[in-house]
Amino acid sequence: MADKLHKMTDWDRLKFMMEESTLDDKSKEVDETKLLDYLYTRIRGQDEIIKDVAKLVRLSWKKKERTKPICSLLLLGPTGTGKTELAKALTEFLFENEKDMIRFDCSELASGEMSKARLTGASSGYKGAETGGQLTRPIFANPKRLILFDEIEKAHPQVFDLLLQLLGDGRLTEQSTGKTADYTQCIVVLTSNAIAEEVAKVTAGMTDYLEILNAIKMLLAENKIFRPEILGRIDKVYQFKPLEGMIIAEIAIMKIERLAKEFGLEVNFVAPQILMQALLANAKISKFGIRELERILFDLFAPSLAELRDNKAKSASFDVDPSGKIIIKEMEIRKFEPHKQKEKPQAIARPDIDVKGLTKPEEPEKAPEADAGGGGTDARGTPGWPGSMPKPPKAG
Repeated sequence: MADKLHKMTDWDRLKFMMEESTLDDKSKEVDETKLLDYLYTRIRGQDEIIKDVAKLVRLSWKKKERTKPICSLLLLGPTGTGKTELAKALTEFLFENEKDMIRFDCSELASGEMSKARLTGASSGYKGAETGGQLTRPIFANPKRLILFDEIEKAHPQVFDLLLQLLGDGRLTEQSTGKTADYTQCIVVLTSNAIAEEVAKVTAGMTDYLEILNAIKMLLAENKIFRPEILGRIDKVYQFKPLEGMIIAEIAIMKIERLAKEFGLEVNFVAPQILMQALLANAKISKFGIRELERILFDLFAPSLAELRDNKAKSASFDVDPSGKIIIKEMEIRKFEPHKQKEKPQAIARPDIDVKGLTKPEEPEKAPEADAGGGGTDARGTPGWPGSMPKPPKAG
């Protein structure tokens, strides 16, 4: 039987063709420029980090053979500075769907055996063993994933034991089935808010990456937040800077645009006065980062966006009148009706928003004037039309 199979095709040629094809290809090319451009549309104020991440991903992805994940990142810094957003953006660009990200809030992984059972499945014979682990079972279905451990410092030490194996060998065994999950086509991202202020103070003024990395690792080890063997298996450690000034304004515009998209609309313009109102509100609670800005923008824009959608609007602009009240100019979608003149976009008033000055009052129709030659108007209302002019006198 084996001899017959060997003669059925040219196996060496087939193997070469499969290696060169995109079928089960681990070495898919990543366009660093396109990745960088996309990350710029999602993250602001962390330019040096996303440049380095784009380069790292491109180089790591080109490997033909891997014995561990594509790359592993530890993202440090205050809350709301773009750490989780970077993980989401990488997932969307590299794996084409943000839903393909496996995400764990590590505050839910604070217990020992329960956390281990949740990640790699309960042992055979125990309740829930048939469902498998939340870290292993999705990999069986789709091995190309980004795995995010949010606030990793809150996880139980047994979770770190699993991470040692995942980051070092690129594999984990599911307890209930004994099957091995392969993570060599995954990217692993860990985020942490731990001792963010201390890290910022220690690294202030440093420009050399190796010097910064050494200072961060020493600080994390001294505070017993990460074991040295975990830090040794992570490819890159990045310290995210606090966001301020115009960077927050740019992020606000991006989030307004995304919020409008969720309502099926486009926003063409937002007056700087409205943005300033949101930024001032966010400054009062700035320690909570950009996440609080999202809530402020939702409260400010969502009611108007919902009403615009009810009015079947396509796009809108948010401006202010001289008194400082918000006014909205909306573009309506109208059904095509033949033989009717196309109507211009109008500013539609809402009871709680002043729309003064958006629409011009209609001018009263003027009565047609007779021309100097005594001409009247014909049935079409055209002054001086020859059909309505007085007849010339007969010749003597």
